[in-house]
Amino acid sequence: MTQVLTHSYRENERLTKENLKLKDTVVSLKQNNSALNGRVRVLTSENQKLKETIELKEQIIEELKHEIAHLNALQNHNGTNTGQPTAKTKIGGKKIIPNSRRSSGKVKGGQKGHPKYSMSAPESTDENEIEEHVSSVCPKCESTSIVEYGEPIIKNEYDVRIRVVKVKHVFYGYKCTDCGRIFHMTIPLNLKENAQYGNGVQAMILSLINSDNVPINKIASFFDGITGGNITPSEGFIAKVQGRFAVSLETFVDDLRLYLIQQSLIYWDDTVIFVNTKRACLRFYGDEKISLYKAHEHKDFQSLQDDEVLHLLTNKNKVMHDHNKVNYNSQFVFENLECNQHLQRDLQKNTDDIHHTWSSELKIYISTTIFQRKEMIAQGATEFPSDKINEFYNTVDSYLELGQKEHEKDIGKYGADFENALLLRIKKYQKNYFSWVEDFSLPTTNNLSERALRGIKSHQKISGQFESIKASQNFANVKSYIETCRKSGINEIMSLQRLAQGKPYTVAEIFKT
Repeated sequence: MTQVLTHSYRENERLTKENLKLKDTVVSLKQNNSALNGRVRVLTSENQKLKETIELKEQIIEELKHEIAHLNALQNHNGTNTGQPTAKTKIGGKKIIPNSRRSSGKVKGGQKGHPKYSMSAPESTDENEIEEHVSSVCPKCESTSIVEYGEPIIKNEYDVRIRVVKVKHVFYGYKCTDCGRIFHMTIPLNLKENAQYGNGVQAMILSLINSDNVPINKIASFFDGITGGNITPSEGFIAKVQGRFAVSLETFVDDLRLYLIQQSLIYWDDTVIFVNTKRACLRFYGDEKISLYKAHEHKDFQSLQDDEVLHLLTNKNKVMHDHNKVNYNSQFVFENLECNQHLQRDLQKNTDDIHHTWSSELKIYISTTIFQRKEMIAQGATEFPSDKINEFYNTVDSYLELGQKEHEKDIGKYGADFENALLLRIKKYQKNYFSWVEDFSLPTTNNLSERALRGIKSHQKISGQFESIKASQNFANVKSYIETCRKSGINEIMSLQRLAQGKPYTVAEIFKT
């Protein structure tokens, strides 16, 4: 029994010792596990940071890809896919001049077989001067014994010579012997000073400022040069001439506006100008015979209302523009026409930026249809056949469907946002873009407005800015008068001389209304 107890006691001690060792092992394992957990947490944190770094780098890579695509697109932008003027063509690049004309294949200049054009000699009654070229000595032997021989050779010359005219106006006084009234001849308003510059000088000043974009200081030196120093108007006088006659044209401009809103088709556009270093707006309204300009401090809806043109139009009027969304304001009831040249530029830009085929093919289709229309107009047609009209719209729809499929494959790619907006715009405004398919009397582009505003860009390049909003409004008034007269075949200098006399052409005179 004692032996059994002893064995049990020893076994118990052994198990106790093993248990203690196991406890130590467990403690050690727990410590190791805790260290491993800590290491796992550190590695997890580092892994998360690495993931974030990778994601950031991937984001940067994508942004750089977009930036490269953007720069490549800008590198390829020109007059065919944006409104970029040819003057901004990069150095060494080929100037792209958008033109809808088709090449005839003929060489430039006079054509083979065509008669040579020569100026005709003036009628004898028109000759102002005769300059005789005579000789008193023989060029060979220097003898003075020479006589006229044969018929003289006649050469004619057309030239311009500046002659300063100093006019003294004498206004006599009278006394009526019947009633005793004393009076003198009425002095015109343009002769209020004892001495002043005449209508010819002032008309030329207005022409140089508003048509030729000549700076004020250059105008003074120009007159000094062509008159041999006899006439040198001060810069202050030149500036006052513009302002004085612009004010006298306010009635003309308002009458022109009232005449304009009676026209069935009106073109309009606006451009940014600078007034005393701040952005402002110059706006054009008109057609083939009317040019109305308006200047404003801000390019906004309020300035459109102040012009009193668009909101006075009815649903019988049509307005051509460059997708100015303001034209679709609920306050306006006229019919909108969209410029196809701007649309074709946008289609070309989309093709160049994202390299999808739908936009290039649609551009070609529109251009081809416009050319077909021109040929039919030349043959006396006024519209396409109904089946051709249906075919046109169905074809446009098919290109838009193709465009949607191509777009969905490249969402997120550079240019995709522009493409999506372009697709939506064409779908929404399809009728406004393509009314010319159904009615040949409607224009396809807003080029008339573009040409009208092109001159102001040259003015800005030379003068930089207008000194005040009033100066820009003066420019708009005089420009409206000059261009409207010119469109009706009235000589510019003659029209400005009448303006300087205080008797400008009226709208009723110009249009015989």
